[in-house]
Amino acid sequence: MTTPNVQADTAEILQTVDFLLLPGSVAELRCPKTAKGTGSGYYDDFAALASKATALSGTVPGVYITLNPVDPDLLARRVNRFEFWAKDTTADENILSRRWLPLDFDPVRPAGISATDAEHEAALQRARECRAYLTGQGWPDPVLADSGNGGHLLYRLDLPNDRASQELIERTLKAIAQKFSDSAVKVDTDVSNAARIWKVYGTLASKGDSTAVRPHRFARLLERGSQ
Repeated sequence: MTTPNVQADTAEILQTVDFLLLPGSVAELRCPKTAKGTGSGYYDDFAALASKATALSGTVPGVYITLNPVDPDLLARRVNRFEFWAKDTTADENILSRRWLPLDFDPVRPAGISATDAEHEAALQRARECRAYLTGQGWPDPVLADSGNGGHLLYRLDLPNDRASQELIERTLKAIAQKFSDSAVKVDTDVSNAARIWKVYGTLASKGDSTAVRPHRFARLLERGSQ
């Protein structure tokens, strides 16, 4: 059971979408693992996307978008509209280019439930530690975000969507995970694919039931860095 949401702010969601997505591009809004299967819509109208994400927040386990620009032909699947029981979603070959390196720091816990406050803070702190380390290695200042259960870092890329880019990102994620994963917090190495979907900041992360110990929380864009 998810938590009805009366706090999602369309303006905040729109600011997030406008910041993360390439102007004029097409993005998929997706809600996997809902009671109505996978929900999906394709948007070049980001205001319409933000409005729909607001309506979905708290009614589904999570609200996500494609980080990288989608082939505009896919807009014809569902033009600025969203539907459940969607059969077709974005595949890696439908991505035009790679714009973000995503790092996801997730606390280790049973599947399908929210993090405790301590787990949540540990994952955010691990993201900050990784940011400090990579900055010391000459990396630019990244986006820092709260996924609702853990921490996110996003580094801007400008790469083609090809095998060489895929392999580079895979190697990078594995190297970072080797240094920053442990029994408490894991760096997700499964986010290397071009069509990766990512939490919409400003929406509610609603895994399982919200309890006093494991509450639902809003995903938030904390710092935009130098991106």
